[in-house]
Amino acid sequence: MRTLLAATFAAMISIPALAEPRIALVIGNSQYETPGWALENPVRDARLMKAALEGLDYEVMTVFNADEDEMEDAFAAFGAALKEAGPDATGFFFFAGHGVQSEGLNYLIPTDLVAYNEADIWANAPRLELLFRYLENAGNAANFIVLDACRNNPLPAAVRTTAGGLAPTGRVRGTLIAYSTAPGAVAEDGVGGNSEFTLALSELIAQPGVSAETLFRRVATRVEQRTGYRQQPWIESGLRGTEDYCFAGCEVDDDEKAEAAALMASLTSESPGVLKSFLAAFPDTKSRALVETRLRQLEAPEPTELEALSDRPQGGLLEAPGLSDPPSDNDVGRGYNSDGDLIAPLGNEEEDAAAPLTEGQIKAVLGVDTLIGDMVAPWRKDVMQTAAKAAFMTRTIEDAPEYARLDDALFVFFGFESAEVSQEATENIELFADVTASGHAEKGRLRVGSGCSGDEMKASICRERARSVEALLVAQGVPKEAFEAYQNYGKHRPLKDPGFGIDEQAMNRYAMVQLLE
Repeated sequence: MRTLLAATFAAMISIPALAEPRIALVIGNSQYETPGWALENPVRDARLMKAALEGLDYEVMTVFNADEDEMEDAFAAFGAALKEAGPDATGFFFFAGHGVQSEGLNYLIPTDLVAYNEADIWANAPRLELLFRYLENAGNAANFIVLDACRNNPLPAAVRTTAGGLAPTGRVRGTLIAYSTAPGAVAEDGVGGNSEFTLALSELIAQPGVSAETLFRRVATRVEQRTGYRQQPWIESGLRGTEDYCFAGCEVDDDEKAEAAALMASLTSESPGVLKSFLAAFPDTKSRALVETRLRQLEAPEPTELEALSDRPQGGLLEAPGLSDPPSDNDVGRGYNSDGDLIAPLGNEEEDAAAPLTEGQIKAVLGVDTLIGDMVAPWRKDVMQTAAKAAFMTRTIEDAPEYARLDDALFVFFGFESAEVSQEATENIELFADVTASGHAEKGRLRVGSGCSGDEMKASICRERARSVEALLVAQGVPKEAFEAYQNYGKHRPLKDPGFGIDEQAMNRYAMVQLLE
């Protein structure tokens, strides 16, 4: 295993050097052998961080469900790769899984640990200190250690000598250590498929012009707000030098700033429709892997992942750029692809599904330029639609009747002080009526909301826009009795551009068809 890891990283660092070599090790442990220790989200968190780091030019090695030997081998290979890359290299280590402190030392729990007391942890779990030794030997300029590993102390309460969570390390020169919660406290594993800490970090890390220390402060604030302050992330920073370190670059132009703001708004929305629209608006984005990974996780929450993991053959999965040998049976379990993604419940090998295809791959396989989804909802890739939905979502509470189906809403945009529906918008309304609204009207209700821009003087124009759109829907066969009274937002509750670079005045001249649950 150690030889394989060394060969893998040798291939990685043979790639043409970046101005600042970036190397990452990402470990996610979900499948613990001890009954009751399994965690639902760490492998998913590791996949999300892998994708986020690749978009930031990191060469990423991932290890999923690693035993003690595999974790220690990965530490050694990570340190060797950083040393080979030179003193200007930046290292990034991410661990999701169980982590505990004992006698003031931090231990990252491997999947094969069987512990009846803390002495078993001392003997059979890698210490964080071991990773520090490899980093010190590497001698590179800066390292980031991110530990989403404070989920709980899995030992029975009767045999614990310390509280849950991790302890401060006190060894931080040249290193920033980010903990998913405060020292001695316990973090939440998360209920939506990812931990709150990893989710917040993946949403914010690609923002240019933001220093590392500022980034992790923003992550901490977001996690505190989302958990009601039950979880309070913590950092120890020993970074040195006169210049800030920014994961997405400290210098930023207007185009990069607009894309980054749109990316953050799209990721934060947790809306598949908004994420797809972001990819359509920014087809060459370096964050494509991150957005596609998040899309897969939102569209397939994988509630049965633990069931599949419980039957997965033992052995972690190693992958990194340049790995030429095909994965062995010990590296890739049935039900997983070579990227470590869960692709199907365990079953016959002939029935194992392939990894989800991207939209471009689907078009190539079918030999078409347009998918059915594009034909029945061509507006879904319109940047103005995406921006308006994201803006509307930020001001709508989650239990509001229109929130659940916000992805399916249709915006119609108008000219200055006009309620005339354009030909393109009329065609969109007709499609929307036939494919979406008519079926929904059989079991739910609809509402048309409208708005005006701040520079429009005719207050009545907002109501006229709503009436125009509702009349077209009714003419297309949507029952009039299915509509609630229209909602006029006027110009006093304007939509704010979430970062797409959209003309806000134009975006606020709208009528919006909402589907109500």
